[in-house]
Amino acid sequence: MTTVWLTYDELAERLGIERESARQHVKRKHWARQKGNDGKVRIGVPEEVLSTKTEPGTVSGTDPVQAPAHPPVHDPSVTMVLTRHIERLEAQLEEALKRAGERDELVVQRDTARTERDIATTQVEALRAALAAAERDRDRWHDVATAPKPASEQVAPVERKSWWRRLAG
Repeated sequence: MTTVWLTYDELAERLGIERESARQHVKRKHWARQKGNDGKVRIGVPEEVLSTKTEPGTVSGTDPVQAPAHPPVHDPSVTMVLTRHIERLEAQLEEALKRAGERDELVVQRDTARTERDIATTQVEALRAALAAAERDRDRWHDVATAPKPASEQVAPVERKSWWRRLAG
């Protein structure tokens, strides 16, 4: 059994498949891999795999799909039944799409309402904080205004003189 060393790209081309499919094929078959001097990974592929003749588009070891032995018979009644069934399915699809659109609109409305609620909640919390600060400030000013002053700070009331006594002296 001889082995041919190919890159993934070369293997994919030889087998007529995509590069990723070739990579998966190597993993399934547990073929040897080694890194080449050019940095590319080389796969040890048995020569028998590459020498077997396959039809285009098939991987060795798989059978191509066979065409049916006889052509299908076209019955008009079957066609009518299938046509009605297709029409019914199309109507159901349209109804489902309509409901999905309505549902999407409701989701947008719900999200908008949630956003507005969150904004209002934030505003209410800010107003409550401002009210609490104003109440603290009011209480502080009230305490300062109603607190008894020490005797050293108390000012004797000024005697009020009428205007003519102030002029006359």
